[in-house]
Amino acid sequence: MAGYFKLVDAHDHGYRLKLMSGDGTLVAVSAYFPTKQAAIEGIDVIREIAGTGPVMDHTRKDQSRREHVREEHSAHAAVKGRLSA
Repeated sequence: MAGYFKLVDAHDHGYRLKLMSGDGTLVAVSAYFPTKQAAIEGIDVIREIAGTGPVMDHTRKDQSRREHVREEHSAHAAVKGRLSA
């Protein structure tokens, strides 16, 4: 089954959209919509953006350094696990 949009009540008396994967995993939650009609119209906007919008990377420039440290930490944990087994 393909993913789907779930229209839900927001706790502030409006509506939100939840984008769900085919297996029911939550992928994204939309901004607040004041009316059900606005939320339904938001689905078309989301579909358009998802289908044609570029990815804009706004992560920190040191991202690769953090990933390297995380990989290094994982490697040390794996070695430590083998030594203590």
